[in-house]
Amino acid sequence: MTYDLSDFEEELGRELRAAAYRRIEARNSKTLVRRLSPVFGVLAGIVVVALAAVLIADIRPQPAAAHPFRVIYLDTEIRLEIVDWVKDPRAAEQELAEELGIVISLLAVPVPPELINEVGGAYGEGTTNVQVEFDDAGRSKAIVFPQRIDGKLTIEYGRESQSGERYAYTVASPLCTELWGQTPEESAARLSELDATIRYDMYDFGYNLSSDVSVSDINPEYRLVDATYLADDRLLVVYSANLDVLGDGCV
Repeated sequence: MTYDLSDFEEELGRELRAAAYRRIEARNSKTLVRRLSPVFGVLAGIVVVALAAVLIADIRPQPAAAHPFRVIYLDTEIRLEIVDWVKDPRAAEQELAEELGIVISLLAVPVPPELINEVGGAYGEGTTNVQVEFDDAGRSKAIVFPQRIDGKLTIEYGRESQSGERYAYTVASPLCTELWGQTPEESAARLSELDATIRYDMYDFGYNLSSDVSVSDINPEYRLVDATYLADDRLLVVYSANLDVLGDGCV
């Protein structure tokens, strides 16, 4: 019996060639992957390094501010929230001037021991209206002033008082809330119930302070803006022509 092998041989040749092509394509594909893998590795490394740099920057301790405030910009005002003590007043002045574009002076004034190095008050030159806000304990918690001020802003912080010095400020007394805004006549009866020895201070229309004056010398139209006890247990009562002289009201 005779077989015609031509068709079989032709089919077998096609299969062998196809198999050979598949092996070549597979080998080329693996080579391409091997050639590209180092490139992908380098790119992945760059991405990892970049992400690590970002994360390190986020968790790395930031330089502490020289000044004791958290600065908050409002629409037309600047709010300085008091978050720390005054540690380096000259560095704080420079940093605030650079940050706010305002000339600010930090002034050390005599205070009770519990207020040393704490910010307690502020005032501006000219017509600048500066408000001091107090917390529930009677301590200053924020200073608010316009973004554009008239002249220099002075911020007071506490230092140890010398013998015979008058405290520049004390912890605000809840007593002030009861009497705030009253005239000397309106507040006289209540004050006489509190203490027989009272020291009177007053601010005139130009915000000038007169200390230890007689109550009879106080303008009857002036209003009470502070009432608190001093270290020697004397009651200090302050009247002023301007209700904003010590900030926005009492605690």
